Amino acid sequence: MADIAKEQPFNSIIAHLRIQTEDIAFTPEEMNACKGCGRMNPPNRLKCLYCGHDLDIKSEHAASIKPNFRKLEPWECGFNVVFRERIDGNRPETAKAAALLSMEIGDLNTILDACLPLPVARLESEKEADILITGLAGLGLKCSMVADADLADDKPPVRLSNIEFCISGIAVTDFNTRKVIRIEADDLALIVPGILTTGKVDSLEKRLRRGRTKLIDETATSSDESIIDIYSRHDGTGFRVHLAGFDFSCLGDDKGLLAVENMRLLVVALKGHVPNAKIVSDYTNIRHALGNVWEVESRKDPQGLKRSGFGKVEFSSVASTSNLRQFTKYSRLQWHLL
Repeated sequence: MADIAKEQPFNSIIAHLRIQTEDIAFTPEEMNACKGCGRMNPPNRLKCLYCGHDLDIKSEHAASIKPNFRKLEPWECGFNVVFRERIDGNRPETAKAAALLSMEIGDLNTILDACLPLPVARLESEKEADILITGLAGLGLKCSMVADADLADDKPPVRLSNIEFCISGIAVTDFNTRKVIRIEADDLALIVPGILTTGKVDSLEKRLRRGRTKLIDETATSSDESIIDIYSRHDGTGFRVHLAGFDFSCLGDDKGLLAVENMRLLVVALKGHVPNAKIVSDYTNIRHALGNVWEVESRKDPQGLKRSGFGKVEFSSVASTSNLRQFTKYSRLQWHLL
């Protein structure tokens, strides 16, 4: 009996101790009813846990909802959340924003410091994009949404073979049709220099048992090519100058011996002739951060059997990478948000 009496004060103390330091559960009032099946769901979900029906999201819970950052295929039509500016000039909560975006803080800071409209996420639905924009606004970042359909990266700009400087503007020549198109000085709005990087890896493999392979030989090649995109105010497709196949005689006496130098001089000449046109030349500085949202396109193509020596036949393949679609999206985005 004495032992039981001693235990009673201790048990009474334990009974009043909290199991959790904070209440992490949702209250019944915070739960969200599904219009599809009627069951209750946590307020931080986009779709019903039971039937998958879209839920109505309250604005006060938007910041706590983390969108589904599923990697979209290049052919899918996604919705891009684009950073525009800091709200009211305040210091944003970059650590929380990076966690919400599943992005490294350094990459997010690169985008914020660029002072350009740049993507921070690519989502599969417009609703997810709207919720993420609301959440980022609460963290001090003003963003907007641009659909992949508006960027149309599958439609390349018109390739140019020549540019002629006129008194009232410029005249450009289509590389394929030789059609001359005139752009008035007041209509020329944007110039975007960039770099087209392509890589290729040729592999030779030996097939082993149980589906295994052994690498026999591998050869890697890569190349960089300067390109320039030019946009008028009323044409979102734009024009593109490639390093190869372009006539730099428009530079006159300033024309150099190296094509790479001539590309730089062409940008200077365009800016001098049309001073009101905007130049966006930060692609090389932010291309790594862009890769978190717009990945560099890659593919691997089998090449069939190939002889690797006397009486030996192995399997060959070619893996290629290109940032062409990434730069096209970047370029079109700058025009879309002029």
